[in-house]
Amino acid sequence: MMPPPTPDDISTLERMRRRLYANAAPEVPEAPTLRQRPRKDTPVLEEGWEVPPEVTPPPKKRISYAALFLGIAAIFFFIAASAAAYFLIYGGRSVSTDRIFIEADGPTTLGSGDRLTLLVSVDNQNPVVIKETMLSVDFPDATRSPMNEAETFTHYEDTMGEILPGETGTRSVQAVLFGAENERIVLPIRFEYRIEGSNAVYVKEAEYEVVITSSPLSVRAEAVSEAAVGQPLTFAVTVRSNANAPIENVAVLAQYPFGYSPRSGEGPVFPVGTLAPGEEKTIPITGVLTGENDDERVFRFTAGTRQGEDTNALLVSYAMTPVAVGLNKPFLAVNLSVSRDTGSTPVVEAGNQVQAIVSWANTLAAPLLDGSVEVTLSGAALDTRSISAYGGFYRSSDTTVIFSKETSDNLGNLAPGATGSGSFSFMTKSDAELAALKNPTIVATIAVAGRRTDANNVQERVPSVLVRTIKVGTELGITGGSRYTTGPFRNTGPWPPVADQETTYTVDLDLTNTVNTVADAVVTGTLPSYVRFVGASESSVTYNPTTRAITWKAGDVLPGAGYTISPRRASIQVALLPSVSQRGTSPILVSSLNASGVDRFTQRAVSAGLQSITIQALSDPAYDSSKGDVR
Repeated sequence: MMPPPTPDDISTLERMRRRLYANAAPEVPEAPTLRQRPRKDTPVLEEGWEVPPEVTPPPKKRISYAALFLGIAAIFFFIAASAAAYFLIYGGRSVSTDRIFIEADGPTTLGSGDRLTLLVSVDNQNPVVIKETMLSVDFPDATRSPMNEAETFTHYEDTMGEILPGETGTRSVQAVLFGAENERIVLPIRFEYRIEGSNAVYVKEAEYEVVITSSPLSVRAEAVSEAAVGQPLTFAVTVRSNANAPIENVAVLAQYPFGYSPRSGEGPVFPVGTLAPGEEKTIPITGVLTGENDDERVFRFTAGTRQGEDTNALLVSYAMTPVAVGLNKPFLAVNLSVSRDTGSTPVVEAGNQVQAIVSWANTLAAPLLDGSVEVTLSGAALDTRSISAYGGFYRSSDTTVIFSKETSDNLGNLAPGATGSGSFSFMTKSDAELAALKNPTIVATIAVAGRRTDANNVQERVPSVLVRTIKVGTELGITGGSRYTTGPFRNTGPWPPVADQETTYTVDLDLTNTVNTVADAVVTGTLPSYVRFVGASESSVTYNPTTRAITWKAGDVLPGAGYTISPRRASIQVALLPSVSQRGTSPILVSSLNASGVDRFTQRAVSAGLQSITIQALSDPAYDSSKGDVR
């Protein structure tokens, strides 16, 4: 066994614990009496008195280690917080992007297409030099270079060199901005820099806002405010130039709402072409709108320019107009047939009489009283003197054909589901008059009205329930002839030709066209066995010796060719070797000529034919009848 611990081995805490839990009271030492020998400094009392016991002062409290630690930690935290606050407020020698100030000075409003000059200042309030600086500004996609407006300019970037503490660096930024009227354009500005002794890249960003106040193009769209469900709906979109110089590659972007089906093969970008200052052009946009009764649909049309004719998006958007159209169920449904074409865009031939039939039907469950159908004709291609009505009345003051109860008995009281019809005719202007027009059209606008007996006998009218744009198609033609003494080739051989002797001729092929450009025109023909192909005036003419076919890829044929301008011509040289059996006849040089192409405006195929070209050189100034037969 280990010996019991001595008092010196017991800690202070242990001794305090033992005293606290001891059962007996602690011993108190007896006070000394006078019988004890007094000390020298003790006063002498009379016998019988006792000296009071000496009072022992309480022991001093000791501070614990935990409290001491917490106190030191609090003092340290206070010192650290004070130092952090000082450096946060006064900064000392620290570097921060908060001490870089970017200011952009320039106009707050700008006309579309005008040059923007922006003065960008960078103020360095850091206590050190900033270096390797780079200033950049981003622009919208439609922005152009101030040096060459044909070039896109979407990003500016330039160095500003070193900027000393307290100094300011500046750069002048220029660009040509384009945008729609009242459009807000925000330009992001970015400034990058470094400091000595650090590889970090510091970035400071800012923004500059400018408002486009005017646009070089304006656009408006006209249509009915209410349209019939399932009926064709046409918009007349007009684009006007407000610029001082011509604007090329103008186009309209159409944004359709849900339920609208545009005409097949059209949109959403509709080309307008080049607009001169102050010029305006109107394009029709047609489709069918479906939906519930009393719904409303919003269409948006944006005018701008595109990069080229092959792109299907706008490069620059200048102006936008919204059009709201309400939907309702027509109580008098109508339909229009033009030359037996019930489509949304019928095509008619120039100079011919056009027969049109308008039909109607009561869609109500109750009779329709006092019904009327009015067809208003308009357009630069219309010959107003040629309009005639059958079973209706033609009002020449506003070129309107009217069908009512006075002209059609069933319109006075049209039973539920009952139908009726009326007809009229008109003509286009002559080819010579149409040659001065571009993309000639005639617009037929149909308005209906009537009184429903189940609606308190209130007369209702739905204007322009049906709008049809009638396009005037072009007429492609081919003519030709032979020559001997004139033309691009030198012909040889006897003239008139002699049997068994070869004679060369020049054959001219001429393409004519009336009102619209014909694209991808091709002319084909065949040479007889006794005719030899010698050459052609154009490289677009080829000859196949196996099939003996001549092909001329003429390309585009402009409107008015052969009328207001020269026809599109190609000449070929052929050699005739007549036989004895052909004496006294006029042999064929080229047969089965056919010309074909596509009307760019109507997007329809057009064609023309010519049976043959003989040796009767009627276009040769030296020709006479004696030279038109083989000898």
